[in-house]
Amino acid sequence: MTDPTLFCDTTGGAEVDVLGRVAGQVEALLAGLRSLGGELLEERLGLVGRCEAGLAAVRSETVAELARRDGEAKAAEAVRDRLRQSRGSAKRDVKLAGQLADLAGTAQALADGDITPQHAKIIAEASEHTDVDEAELLDAAATQPTDVFGHTVRDHVNERSAGEDLQERRRRQRARRELSIKRQSDGMYKLFGLFDPVAGARIETALDAAARKLRRTEALVNRTTVLQRYADALELLATANGGAGTQSTTLLVIADYDAVAGRVAGAHLPDGTPVSADELVKLAVTAKVVPAIFDTPGRPLWLGRASRDANAAQRIALAARDGRCVGCGARYNICEPHHEEHWEHGGPTDIDNLCLLCGPCHHNEVHDRGGDIETAADGKRTLRHAARHCPPKVGDHHSNNTVQSRRGATDPTVNQPLRL
Repeated sequence: MTDPTLFCDTTGGAEVDVLGRVAGQVEALLAGLRSLGGELLEERLGLVGRCEAGLAAVRSETVAELARRDGEAKAAEAVRDRLRQSRGSAKRDVKLAGQLADLAGTAQALADGDITPQHAKIIAEASEHTDVDEAELLDAAATQPTDVFGHTVRDHVNERSAGEDLQERRRRQRARRELSIKRQSDGMYKLFGLFDPVAGARIETALDAAARKLRRTEALVNRTTVLQRYADALELLATANGGAGTQSTTLLVIADYDAVAGRVAGAHLPDGTPVSADELVKLAVTAKVVPAIFDTPGRPLWLGRASRDANAAQRIALAARDGRCVGCGARYNICEPHHEEHWEHGGPTDIDNLCLLCGPCHHNEVHDRGGDIETAADGKRTLRHAARHCPPKVGDHHSNNTVQSRRGATDPTVNQPLRL
């Protein structure tokens, strides 16, 4: 129902009439959406998405206009009072509105319902620190869900900032670091952190290792969820030995070795984020360096039918080659080596028959629903969902290359999550 307090006599009578008509139209729209049931539920969901995008655009335009008229502080107060948001959330709304005001294409795509509010926020955040190609990102956003789009934007930012001084870029990123802990209404605590890429990767690696140790000590019944295990791992790391425990896990950094110059070059994390020479030196001082040389007799990457499980060298090679789940883009260190041609069907444990998949993509999308793994001419793998054959993504190497598909079987393999 319409909230009558929204239409108090702080405006003239004509304005009140306009507000009343608009409110009536909103209620009619909601009633119309609710009338779509039965076989039209998915269509209703699509319309809801368009409405959410359009309303987000109107909201952003309104907040931006309030900020121009009254200043950002008063605009944030208006957001807090009218929408009953926290101070922090209201300030973020004002900031996002200002960013979208400078991104005409993104604002228009949001208003047209071509992208979601989450897509628009990702583009706005990327543009804050990098001169992005807005049109290219909008093309990708039109076909990609936000989790995949997040990886696309990160790759785009890395490419666009490749000419920058990496040390200066990292200095700016590190200056933005923050960690907050807030008490919730029920007494629980909620943490939020922002870290530069190298620090974040080290923290993530330590949490992965601690979570795996906890899992090995659990009983087979009443296992904790993955998220619960990560919470327990953070508590363990933060409180053990006064929080001064050492990290004894492997952080994967990939680099080329220039044999002529006798030095490494092009160092980067598995997601493509570049690592500066200084960062590489600091990591090498405190970490174990494990050289991984591909396609040499010294490291067997082709095991054939001798072993069902991928060995350590293959796991490092997969992390370097795929970088993440080839289905949804989940982090490589929570993925499983998957036999593209299944072991049960005679598939070998060879590097060119393996790829990285997270648990849900591995078991639900491939084994339960029969999704395909497609391999492009350049060796890049992607998961093609059986139930929804989407067109190639903008910027995807597969769009212009010949691909091969290997249809999954119904029995899961026994490979375990990737451990380095």
